[in-house]
Amino acid sequence: MSSEKLIRITSCIHRKEGVSKEDFYKYWTQVHGPMATDFMKRHGVNLFEQYHATDETKSLGNAMAAAAGREMLSYDGLTDAYVHDFKTFEDAFKDPEYLEKIRPNELAFIDVDSLQMTIEYNYKVLRGGERVKEHARTFPMREKDLMAES
Repeated sequence: MSSEKLIRITSCIHRKEGVSKEDFYKYWTQVHGPMATDFMKRHGVNLFEQYHATDETKSLGNAMAAAAGREMLSYDGLTDAYVHDFKTFEDAFKDPEYLEKIRPNELAFIDVDSLQMTIEYNYKVLRGGERVKEHARTFPMREKDLMAES
């Protein structure tokens, strides 16, 4: 089991008004993500994932949300960035490359005024279908890693 301690930064994102859902997801994956990859690596990001909350995926939970008297969250997507040192990550937003290249790119398709963020550690409860008895702030394991543990 991995015990690499990492901090997880989750951002909840709405697309910019006037940007279609199709264009948002395409731009996010094909333009913004690849453009920011080297920048993130230089600033200590070990893992960065995009989660696309499409109409299709949201519809999967509509009945469950309605039964609980709630609505599905309206975000168009979320991101998770995992870092060892939050200060290093935070300082990245002062980097001239961010200010001159990444930030203007974000403004092209993200409603940055509605962006929300949370910072956390993962706390594993189940792994491989089994209850976790020892807890550590750990790097999130992927399915292939779980298969290797079996």
